[in-house]
Amino acid sequence: MVKSVGFEDSKLAKFLKHEIDSINMHLPKKRVNLEMALEGYNVYVTKENNQIFIDNKEVELLVEMCPKNKLKSTFIPILIIRRRDLGKGTYVISGELIEQFLVLKAIKKIDENWNQFTKKEHSKGSYYLYKPDLIELRKVLPTSTVIGFS
Repeated sequence: MVKSVGFEDSKLAKFLKHEIDSINMHLPKKRVNLEMALEGYNVYVTKENNQIFIDNKEVELLVEMCPKNKLKSTFIPILIIRRRDLGKGTYVISGELIEQFLVLKAIKKIDENWNQFTKKEHSKGSYYLYKPDLIELRKVLPTSTVIGFS
């Protein structure tokens, strides 16, 4: 959403919000949890009502990295948001801490397991990805991640 002093209710702000919404029509209406995806329901519907299938190999990889007690509360596709306000080529891993953990683990940014990872102090949205990270992520998890724009 566009947030600039004095622009919240302006026509420009409404226009920019409409434009951002338009370029994000490929994002999911509702995501599926890993447990459902493992059982074969590995499809989600976009805001444009397109059905997108998530590769079974990616589901298996994510399930392998995810603690069993988190399968129901871990949703895919994992949303990666491009944040131009943070600089060129900067992205934020959206979602819960478990989703951030899975992305970092998938691209080998961390070696630790979930228990070790949760012992550290984390703040929501504190993990940034840059272009090389994004390229690696899209190689490893092309169908279980999606890029949005803010």
